[in-house]
Amino acid sequence: MSALRSQFAERLGQLGVPVVSSVELDAMLTGKVFVSEHAVCKPWAARATCADPREADVTVAGCDALVADTGSVALLSAPVETRLGTLMAPVSVIVGSEKQLVADMQEAFERFADRLRPGTAAACLTFVTGPSRTTDIEKTLIFGVHGPRKLLFAFVPEGG
Repeated sequence: MSALRSQFAERLGQLGVPVVSSVELDAMLTGKVFVSEHAVCKPWAARATCADPREADVTVAGCDALVADTGSVALLSAPVETRLGTLMAPVSVIVGSEKQLVADMQEAFERFADRLRPGTAAACLTFVTGPSRTTDIEKTLIFGVHGPRKLLFAFVPEGG
């Protein structure tokens, strides 16, 4: 395991985001499942049972970079499907590979520099760091208000 992968996995653990294996992910795909068209999600494409992420119980979405020092996943997307797929369902699983690891945010932005210029196809760059959480005025922590209640991550082998 590379040093960046270890750092990323450790940071995810600190954020309360479990790293699950492919076998564990397969077992979780029950109910209404939405699977993104992202290349790293191909192994689970046949498990999709709904075409609209807004109707899903579980979503599986690919990412474009993994930021080791923050435990963030970067989602660079033009299609609305990718953004909705990480925000709408109660459970969101982000899938990525070791080749997507970068050390820090600066390296992530450098990786996307050409795709973030005006006139390019990218509509949105989103960094996801842990499950959605907020507190109310009484300081009660609530999960899932602005995104998934539960966020998980799965590494796929190189090549998807």
